[in-house]
Amino acid sequence: MKHTICHIEWSSTDLERTKKFLSGLFDWEFEYWGENYLLFSPPEGVGGGIARMDKVNPGDSPLVHIEVDDIEPYLEKAKKLGGGVAAPKTEIPTVGWYAVLTDPDENLVALFQGIKEE
Repeated sequence: MKHTICHIEWSSTDLERTKKFLSGLFDWEFEYWGENYLLFSPPEGVGGGIARMDKVNPGDSPLVHIEVDDIEPYLEKAKKLGGGVAAPKTEIPTVGWYAVLTDPDENLVALFQGIKEE
């Protein structure tokens, strides 16, 4: 169980506009992963992605993903600790799964479970 920040995700209504903005600020590499998702990699540290959305709600972005071995126990633990589940365990094909929790103040915290290599 790593419990490290492994991915940070922004929401955007226009990926090219967001890419232009972030690349104007920072020395990051960008690569499309499908037509609605843009990966970014800083020179060092945690990278992430930019997801195209029809609407971006203030406070929903950026979303920090924490790596765990198994998402399910954390969903139950979050509820017992006064939080909730904003998005259930969802598959990311060929990569793993994610879920989004809320803390007692309804802040969002994402979990990531990678596919176990055998």
